[in-house]
Amino acid sequence: MATQLRQEQFAQTNARVTSTEQSSKGELFERHGHEVWKRRLDEDWQSHLETLQKYVCELLIKNQKLRMALKATNEPARRYGDAVN
Repeated sequence: MATQLRQEQFAQTNARVTSTEQSSKGELFERHGHEVWKRRLDEDWQSHLETLQKYVCELLIKNQKLRMALKATNEPARRYGDAVN
C-alpha cells in the first residue's frame, strides 16, 4: 500500500513537472517568436527610414540644382538691365 501511494505521488509530481516544462517551453517559444517579430518590425522600420532619408537627400539636391539654375537665368537679365540704365 505504501509503495502504491509513493508511485501515485511520483506520478502526480512527474505530471506537474512535465506540465510546467511544457508551459515553460511554450512561453519560451512565444517569447522567442515575439522577439523575432519585434526584430523584423524594427528592421522594416529601419529600411523605411533609410528609404525616406534617401528620397529627402535626392529632393534636396534637385531643389539646390533648380535654385542654382533659376539664379543663373535671372543673373544675365539683371546684368543687362543694369548695363542699359
